[in-house]
Amino acid sequence: MKVTATERIFQEIRSRIEEGDLESGARLMSLRKASEHFGVSKNIMVTVYDRLLAHGLVSSRQGAGFHVSDTGQRKSELPNLKAASDIVSLLHTQLDRSYQVLVGDGRPPASWTSKHTMAGAGTRQLHDSGYGNRQGLLELRNCIVTAHAQAGIQVDASQVVTTFGANHALDLLIRRFLRAGDTVLADDPGYYPLFAKLKLADVKVVGIPRTPTGPDIQALEEAVQTHRPALFFTQSLVQNPTGCSMSLPSAHAVLQIAERYEMLVVDDDPFIDLPGVNGTRLAQLDQFRRVIQVGTYSKTLSPIYRSGYIIAEQDLASSLAELKMILIVNSSSHTEELIAETILSRRYERIRNALARRLAREREATLASLNTLKMELFAPPDNGLYGLVYLPEHCDDLEVASRAAEQGIFLAPGTLFSTGDSSLRPCMRVNWSRSNDRRFFAFLQSVA
Repeated sequence: MKVTATERIFQEIRSRIEEGDLESGARLMSLRKASEHFGVSKNIMVTVYDRLLAHGLVSSRQGAGFHVSDTGQRKSELPNLKAASDIVSLLHTQLDRSYQVLVGDGRPPASWTSKHTMAGAGTRQLHDSGYGNRQGLLELRNCIVTAHAQAGIQVDASQVVTTFGANHALDLLIRRFLRAGDTVLADDPGYYPLFAKLKLADVKVVGIPRTPTGPDIQALEEAVQTHRPALFFTQSLVQNPTGCSMSLPSAHAVLQIAERYEMLVVDDDPFIDLPGVNGTRLAQLDQFRRVIQVGTYSKTLSPIYRSGYIIAEQDLASSLAELKMILIVNSSSHTEELIAETILSRRYERIRNALARRLAREREATLASLNTLKMELFAPPDNGLYGLVYLPEHCDDLEVASRAAEQGIFLAPGTLFSTGDSSLRPCMRVNWSRSNDRRFFAFLQSVA
């Protein structure tokens, strides 16, 4: 059986620790230096150090990187999730929510939407229709159709399949199109839970560098020519983590490549309904010939409603609905009725408008503070929830996140959003709705 680079490096460091070559308290190389020393990507070293943490062989100290643990502390235990040193621990951290400052969280504060969301919920009689339609509640699908028509995108309810959120939608698409050993393309930096799902499915991910106006078109075409992938995963509007949207020329070029090489493009857009967002949606140009749209209500309504949807060409939508039926029978008709009622009563319109206004205020205040600290952005944000902020060149973003965790500040280091195919400067994703906090700015001053 072939030994992976991760296993080889882990065993080498483990042996050096257990044999006393690396004594208790010895400092390990930084992730960047270690990746250069072993000739591997930084992501591989993230996994190696995480395994060392998990086995109690090393510990992470505030501002001092990784050190060999005392012999008595070398126990087999779960890693310190506050370090957020890999994809799984970052997800755990967002669920655990034991921090005072959640700059790296992926959602707006619940207080921004929950009281408005629940007001009036459940006041209408919900229907008991058994398992319901395999494609999801027709009433909600009609609401989705209407919303897209208002944006100039023609959709029929038969093209819509509801899901348990965007992540469930991505799971369905991976199961439908991909097999172990396949290769897909994805934004780099991009949506880190997607990378975890693809890794679980044993699918290789080739990163396409993201620019302030969309994917690097030359890199995209070269990758398509080389790998002939079935899917390209991207986000056309206010991308996670950069906060940037596709320009009209970029969107047009992506679709030309997709058509030329018969590739499908999955556009994962959690902010379809957020007012004031800049950029060009791929579906506005394509009308779902090559584009598969993924949407969700978790960001703009509430994460307590695990509800999302897929929009695709009609035959493909039907096959996805069949797959959904085989795997989970159906999504929640109860949740979908509550969301439909929120939309039809016009409460959703008030919620999303209020969210956009409040987000704009917090984003403007944070940008002013970052400017004072002379912190550089990947690009000016296009009015979404996220931004990518560069750290000083000498920093290791994972170590910075570890230091922040010691002060009760949760950061999302840029390394975790990379496929490892691009050279990303040290950075962090910030959530504008949670970043306007003096404790966060005080920490950034210490980093700079």
